[in-house]
Formats: sequence, C-alpha cells, structure tokens
Amino acid sequence: APLIDAQALVPARLVPAPVAELRRRYAAEFGDYLVAELPLFFRGLVLVEIAFLWPLSLANLYGVLAGRRWASTTSLMAGVSSATSMAAILAELLGSGRASDKLLQMYVPFMVFALCAILRGLLPRPGRAVAAASHAPSARKKRA
Repeated sequence: APLIDAQALVPARLVPAPVAELRRRYAAEFGDYLVAELPLFFRGLVLVEIAFLWPLSLANLYGVLAGRRWASTTSLMAGVSSATSMAAILAELLGSGRASDKLLQMYVPFMVFALCAILRGLLPRPGRAVAAASHAPSARKKRA
C-alpha cells in the first residue's frame, strides 16, 4: 500500500517502472479510479496517511505487542484518522456511481478496521481497571 500511495505524491519520472506498473495493474484490476486519476482530495488523504497514519500504526503495533498502556490511545488516534479518510473516500465511491463491487470490497474492510481500532481505544480492557485501581496512591490518614 505505501508503494502505491506514495506515487500520488511524487513526480511520475521519479517512480521506478516496476512500482509504476504495480499501481497501474492495481487500478486496472480493481477499477480504482481514485488511484488512476489522483484527484486532489485523494492526494491530501494520502499525504496524511503517509505522514501521520503509517508511523502511528507502526508505533501502535509495537504498543499492542509490547503491552504498553498507551496503545489504546494510539489505537484511538489511528482509528479516527483512518475512519475520517475512509468516510471521504467511501462517500466519493458511493456518490459517484463509478465504484464496482470489487472496489467497494477493497475499501470497506478498512472502514471496519478503523471502527474496531476506535472501539479498542475507547473500551477498557478486562482487568485493566482493577490493575489501575491497585496502583492508585492510598490516602494518608490525618494525624491529630
């Protein structure tokens, strides 16, 4: 995905021929006119994805695998960013009438993933509230 997405931001003359062919084949096979035509709103979403979402997703993957407490926050951030982008893309695909079923089947799972990431960020994990409460500082008794 980053190889296909990055082509929206760099001049075509800088893209190696095999990578450009990968993008062309994807656009032809799935009928993805957004990747083929590169409208400006799509380029902006790709920029946000490459600059913000990909690094955040890598940090989130580390946080989840390492069991870091901040992983729920990064999941929420990644989910909201992805859901926002997918809302704009799906609105275009559904509103234009140009999207094939195959293309929608390609994009809809990303929206489902975004909603799952948002839920993971919002809902407390089992046992987490008890663990957090056990580490809370105890109140000092007032001495007279």
